[in-house]
Amino acid sequence: MMSIKKLSLASAVAASVVLTGCGNSSSSGSDDGTEVGGTVSSPGGQVASFREPSLFEIASSFLVSPVAAAISGLQPVEGADVELIRVDDDGNQIGEILATGRTAVDGSYTLTLPEGVNLAGNLVARITGSADTQMRSQVVEQAVDIDPASEFILQKFVDSDTSLESLEVNDVVRIRDRVEEFDLTASADFQLAEMLAELDSVVGEDLEAQIALATTETGDASTIAGNYRTSGMVFGLHDSDNNSSGTWEAGVFGGDFEFTAGDGGNVTFNRSREEGTDVLLTGPDLANTFLEARSEVDNEQDQFPGIFSSDDILSVESDFSEELGDTEGFRSPAFTYRLQKALNHRLFVLSPSETVIRYGLTAEGDLDPENKLGDELFQSLEIFAATPEGSSDIDLDGDFGRVYLASQQTQGGDILLEAEQNVVSFSTDGTLAASAGARQELRLDPGGLATYSETTGTAETGLDYTISGDGDIVEIGGPADGFINDSLDFISVIAAEEVDNDPVTSRLDRTLMVRLPDGQLSIADKRYRLLSGYTRLDLGGDTTEAIRLGSLRFNSFLNMTSETEANFEGGVVRVQRNSFTEQVSRNSYADPYDDVTVSVDATGAATVSFNYEGGASRLDGFFNEDASIGIFTNRYVSNSDNESDRIGMAILVEVDQ
Repeated sequence: MMSIKKLSLASAVAASVVLTGCGNSSSSGSDDGTEVGGTVSSPGGQVASFREPSLFEIASSFLVSPVAAAISGLQPVEGADVELIRVDDDGNQIGEILATGRTAVDGSYTLTLPEGVNLAGNLVARITGSADTQMRSQVVEQAVDIDPASEFILQKFVDSDTSLESLEVNDVVRIRDRVEEFDLTASADFQLAEMLAELDSVVGEDLEAQIALATTETGDASTIAGNYRTSGMVFGLHDSDNNSSGTWEAGVFGGDFEFTAGDGGNVTFNRSREEGTDVLLTGPDLANTFLEARSEVDNEQDQFPGIFSSDDILSVESDFSEELGDTEGFRSPAFTYRLQKALNHRLFVLSPSETVIRYGLTAEGDLDPENKLGDELFQSLEIFAATPEGSSDIDLDGDFGRVYLASQQTQGGDILLEAEQNVVSFSTDGTLAASAGARQELRLDPGGLATYSETTGTAETGLDYTISGDGDIVEIGGPADGFINDSLDFISVIAAEEVDNDPVTSRLDRTLMVRLPDGQLSIADKRYRLLSGYTRLDLGGDTTEAIRLGSLRFNSFLNMTSETEANFEGGVVRVQRNSFTEQVSRNSYADPYDDVTVSVDATGAATVSFNYEGGASRLDGFFNEDASIGIFTNRYVSNSDNESDRIGMAILVEVDQ
């Protein structure tokens, strides 16, 4: 099984595209007398609730095929009343019904705009079914299809707390067109609520990003201009549609960039170098896997655009892309990457959940869309940090909190995940000392059995470090590939090595450090965006070789209600399969939670616990000097045996309230 090479955000951006920031107006003037119309289509399980059955329906149902739609599997809704209304910013009707129509046997309808009514984001065509079920579509152009996608888009606009009336109509059209690019299928018996949940899982995050771009004012890009280093770690699960084999993938990557500022929040990413290593375990089961390790260094210069908005988010858009290999082709849906800037720092964090679909090739070497071979689902955690501009080596002095995550893979053997938390003390003489700290291991053996263990690390002293004036870390207890940021309070190091060749064993790891405070921090009333990722195994369960990847949706926040308590608002993304060759699936859903406790000691060491009846999802790590950045390892602690079925990494980034 081959995989597409995806090093990072930069390599995922298929082409340079122009992003459009916040619009400033809706359609002006009057469009009265304009005829609008389209088709009404619904999941098969919901159609009956929207229409009035007739004798003609019985005869015609064998003659009318489903209309073409962005979502395959939808059925036309015949005999439904279509109403034209205005809605407020909560999506509720205001005023009287402006016009009415009725759908024909093929689901089509037409309406004529009354005098004084213009196309706008708050002008809506709707149908209403039993139990007041609604499907609506914003009337921003003459072609107005009403279906689950149009209802979903309107709901997302409402959730964004934007003014529907002031939306730029072109933005609504663009977002609708973008949703139609996704390959979506409605099951024959789907209800509308199920279809909306499916839409949220597949396109929800990208749609939220597009709405944010359309409704948020642009920021001052000059405040983030400069030279940046990036580093990241990625995990992936691949399947084969014929269930012949599966793949576990882990990777690390890094690169050099310059951000240049333009007007209107425009930012140009100028890439000068990128490198990375991917390790893939592929086979019919874990005991019979083949290990492939691939490293790549790309010194080709490249550019792509982004938009910096007033909420400190840097957005980069990747269009739908297609790539051809020697024996397979790959497609990636459109995706909007969102990088959250830390408060008072030129440091950005992103944690995308990406999809690649694998196809066979035609005899002519083109991608064959009728020959789908499998899916490749990825989750990553990446950092962009501005770097120093000095010419002399940097000498550090003081304590840094350190978190560490490693993934070790053995051909025909096991998968080993390791996490550590400890304190590193730097001296200006070019040496450092590391405390023993804590260490956790999660292992999946060749037979599919998962085990967990905890140990104490080993303290070390007299280790050398060398950091050049531009922030490049040359060595840190040995040769290293890493960097320190421009404010000298954040360190990132990645490593890839072949541990053994009999059997072939490859290890990838990542280290993050933050400068610790001199005294007790105050975190009450702070708001953090939480970005995380973890790998979960079935510890003591009934399924063998089960691997799950977890992360959070971008709009996930930890709100500190006191120094020790918080609430969580946001959503969860899960990629999973129950055996090495089963089909991979992804689901995403909202998961707000109130029972969150936080402890921070005077050294900056911190624990965040999401408390449940059987245990707690726990973050162990450190806050930096001003509590604007927190770095953590991620695990689940069971109340019964203190064991964890998952290990990962998380970052808290302070944002404005």
